[in-house]
Amino acid sequence: MLIFLLLLIGGCTTFKPVAHKGKTINGTFEANYGGKDFEGFFSLSGGNLRMDVINALGFSVYGLYVKGGDVYVVDYQSNKRYEDLRFSDVDLNSYKALIVGISENFFGLCRNGFKDLVILKCRQFKGVYIPVDFILRSKNRRLRIRLLKVNVKG
Repeated sequence: MLIFLLLLIGGCTTFKPVAHKGKTINGTFEANYGGKDFEGFFSLSGGNLRMDVINALGFSVYGLYVKGGDVYVVDYQSNKRYEDLRFSDVDLNSYKALIVGISENFFGLCRNGFKDLVILKCRQFKGVYIPVDFILRSKNRRLRIRLLKVNVKG
């Protein structure tokens, strides 16, 4: 039993926010994609994004990253990086450009949206309006994200 527990914990990771430069947003999120719900932690700063999907025990199992315009997924159990954004029956490949655009322009989204982004609700944090409930549209799917427990630094 102890070996199983060590393997389980060793195969997962805990959330580490992106490096703090200027304004940084951290918090939790809930998402729905194709009828599937998932939740996790997020951090956004300077156009860089990290969103970790957690399991029932609260450990990060997948991480979606945007760094310097590159978008990729990390499977924390195998510690492998994938440019193909398919994980756990979720396919985010059609959202790549939109995810980068949102990451780079997050603080202006409530004023200037994107074509395939529907903003349902914005809230003010430390003098800036940010979207806290929004939908990313693709041809045949929708990804709804709600940001919770938002903390803005900087």
